[in-house]
Amino acid sequence: MARVDYIQTNFTAGEISPRLLGRVDVARFKNGLKTCLNAIPQVHGGAKRAPGSRFAAETKDSTKAARLIPFIFNRSQAFVIEFGDLYARFYTTTGQILDTGTPVEVVSPYTEAQLDDIHYVQSADTMFLFHPSHPVYRLVRYSNTVWKLSTVPWQVEPSEEKGDKPATTLTLSAATVGTGRTATAAAACFEASDVGRQITSGVGLATITAYTSTTAVTVTIVDAFASAGPIASQSWTLTESPKTTLTPSVKDPEGVAITLTAGAAAFKNSAQVTDIGKFVEINDGLVEITAFSSSTVVTGIIRTVLVSTTAAQSGGWALRSKVWNATDGYPRCGTLFEQRLICAGSSGYPQTLWGSRTGEYYNFSEGVDDSDGFSFTIASDQINPIEHLASTRILLPMTYGGEFSMAGGNESPITPTNVQIRSQTAYGVATTRPVRVANEIIFVTRGGERVRALGYRADIDSFNSPDVSVLSEHIPRGGIYEMAFAQEPDQVVWMVRGDGVLATMSIDRDQDVIGWARRTTDGLFESVASIPNGDEDQVWVVVKRTIDGADVRYVEYFDSSLNTDSAVTGTSGGAGTDTWSGLDHLEGETVDVVADGVVMPQQTVTAGAITIPRAANAVEIGLHYESEIETLEPEVQAPNGTSAGAALSIHEAYVRFYQTQGATVQGETLPFRQFGAGILNAAVEPFTGDKEVSMLGDNKTIVIQQTQPLPWQVLAVIMKVSANG
Repeated sequence: MARVDYIQTNFTAGEISPRLLGRVDVARFKNGLKTCLNAIPQVHGGAKRAPGSRFAAETKDSTKAARLIPFIFNRSQAFVIEFGDLYARFYTTTGQILDTGTPVEVVSPYTEAQLDDIHYVQSADTMFLFHPSHPVYRLVRYSNTVWKLSTVPWQVEPSEEKGDKPATTLTLSAATVGTGRTATAAAACFEASDVGRQITSGVGLATITAYTSTTAVTVTIVDAFASAGPIASQSWTLTESPKTTLTPSVKDPEGVAITLTAGAAAFKNSAQVTDIGKFVEINDGLVEITAFSSSTVVTGIIRTVLVSTTAAQSGGWALRSKVWNATDGYPRCGTLFEQRLICAGSSGYPQTLWGSRTGEYYNFSEGVDDSDGFSFTIASDQINPIEHLASTRILLPMTYGGEFSMAGGNESPITPTNVQIRSQTAYGVATTRPVRVANEIIFVTRGGERVRALGYRADIDSFNSPDVSVLSEHIPRGGIYEMAFAQEPDQVVWMVRGDGVLATMSIDRDQDVIGWARRTTDGLFESVASIPNGDEDQVWVVVKRTIDGADVRYVEYFDSSLNTDSAVTGTSGGAGTDTWSGLDHLEGETVDVVADGVVMPQQTVTAGAITIPRAANAVEIGLHYESEIETLEPEVQAPNGTSAGAALSIHEAYVRFYQTQGATVQGETLPFRQFGAGILNAAVEPFTGDKEVSMLGDNKTIVIQQTQPLPWQVLAVIMKVSANG
């Protein structure tokens, strides 16, 4: 028989996957746990009771999901936004923002089903909100009680020479290749300057050779069409720009009115096609068309100054259409990088990024100067829709098919003429918004069940994406749908799992710490966000609970001073009181009570109040949860070389605690109170040191729990182990 003393000095690897229980050769195995529930692995080595949550408010409509988004101006002015079905409400670090007793609220364009696809980026008191089905919105804070959500007032939107998609059907005299074919529209959509333009639909391609009327042209079919039609409305395209001369009336300055005169009928303004709102690129300048005078004359506003008023010849000017629209979709995501607003990933242009002019977030006018706007499309051997944009030392477009880098050459900024787009890794990302931790981007892979850390490695001069969930792969299983990172006081990534469990990952790459754990509650976590609150970060959640037989959704935030969930606290002066109200949100529920630091018998909330056995000056009242860690089976030297498979038993242990007021080991409640006169009405003094536990029997692991609503932190476990061959 081998008898050894074995110490587990830390729990920095967190809860280890059951599939690794035989991998005693893995370095992190000796720092791992079989179970880490409602406990947070600490960078210093211990495992601490997960903080309780404080009740803030019920969501506007508990029958529908809500999502939390952080709005951070600075460390002393940070907010959480509750986005729900077509509304948004607001919270500070202390609770919901009210105006004369009513929650401050703005109308939102996002339905319940669209909440998960909202992306955002913030600059000072302005936040840009992105969704592929909506124009980009701008949320502006004027004061804590005055907020405005509206579409962004772009100065110049991205555009390209994409032609027209007339809202009328088109019929061909024949669909086969040949000359002299007739193309007839059901409504007016042609002009004389369309001669020379092309008609496309599917694989079909025809060149217009003669103009007959606004509804009929003669074409030469170069590539056969699928059928002669009628081709459905907006299913065919009139490509390129009108073929005629165009003369501007003035060349500058920006913002001034201008008249554009065509040499032949060129412009359209009807239910089928309208040129109002389009841009004309002419003489190195850009003009936005604002009014239609006739088919040869339109007026507009100069957005980029022209170099001259000389008439542009046919083919020397371009009619550009906005690329963000209901047909082609809107940007899925965006970020701020090198003083530009970068947007990307619409449904019609899934691999394209658009950059604003430097320092002008609302102006996407393109050019060749370094400060001009730009658009770039990621070239790859497969479709890689851009899901996210991450801003680090370089720009990182993250797509469904892989991760890319985007930077200017030779350590220079990105400009319209200087960009390098390179493939870095090929794991692909899920729709879950990544978070940045130090110099890495933590993201969920496209399968939804693995978490990777994208970061630059100097030794290979490239980016790498190691799997930070590989040793705890069972925890993100079921899908990670939302993430938030809290840096202070402990670096923890909080993740909402598909089943309503909150997964946590304590991470500090400098100390080689990656520790996974699970946080559960009497309900389901549905959303998470983090904001600064003084010297610490505050984690907010939306929780779906069943209260008094009905489903409700509450907005709550974690508070390290609490040891119950959905909690409220109260104080009473003088001799105190035994009746405590303000508990309507927990009506009919059995709650934990801590009165003046002493755990009281559980109570049931009736009419929004409880009565405790004795008067108290300060209370914490909330829902019960328990913390638990279970060690892995220790690997010790045995007569046959290993204790694996041996008759191993732990017959004695010392558990090292820090600032702890109660614990059980193997179901045995440990003594923490020193008895004496008047001691029962006083709080237990926090204990730091070792507690001995004997007579553990044949157990191969040790279960340490906190079943009371009190502080608890385990630093290490020293075990006396016997192993028979």
